[in-house]
Amino acid sequence: MSSSPVSPKRLSPWPIVILAGIASLFGFGAGLLIASTANQPAAPASLPAQPVMQFLRENEPAPDFQLQTFDGRAVRLSDFKGRPVLINFWASWCPPCREETPDLVAAYEQLQDINAVFIGIGTNDDTEKLKQFAQEYAVPYLIVEDPLGDVSRQYRVLGMPTTFLVDKDGILRKIVNGVVTKEQVITLMRELAR
Repeated sequence: MSSSPVSPKRLSPWPIVILAGIASLFGFGAGLLIASTANQPAAPASLPAQPVMQFLRENEPAPDFQLQTFDGRAVRLSDFKGRPVLINFWASWCPPCREETPDLVAAYEQLQDINAVFIGIGTNDDTEKLKQFAQEYAVPYLIVEDPLGDVSRQYRVLGMPTTFLVDKDGILRKIVNGVVTKEQVITLMRELAR
């Protein structure tokens, strides 16, 4: 019985052709990248280093700021040295801000005996919407505008509402991210007033 020789199986050339095509595309892309950056001028060595963003920390001085009320009156944090200050960053489009505002209003009214200052900073919002919000909730404390979010960035606010409590010496004593309650605010502000 004779056995017939087994012919070797022939491999398809397509996987090799596809891999070669992909490799050439990567090579072509790398060549374009090198060519496009070869004629770019080097960055001057005299460019100043970018400042490193740091979070504010409790027990450090609160950054001073100047913002305006709806009627154009300038308000500076430093104007209130000697008094405990609550700074609340909020916006009319922020549902948690709507949730906490009645508590802030009630706390403010109960803290008049300690000469507390509340500053609501309307951030990245439309003036008319801020005014409507303040009117709807009958906000009795100072409302100022931070239309471009400059002070919000200075205070490193990551979300709203965010509340900062500053003692009589201008030292930041407490940062609260998210909604605050009336009881929480009253307790904290009375501690600052001591």
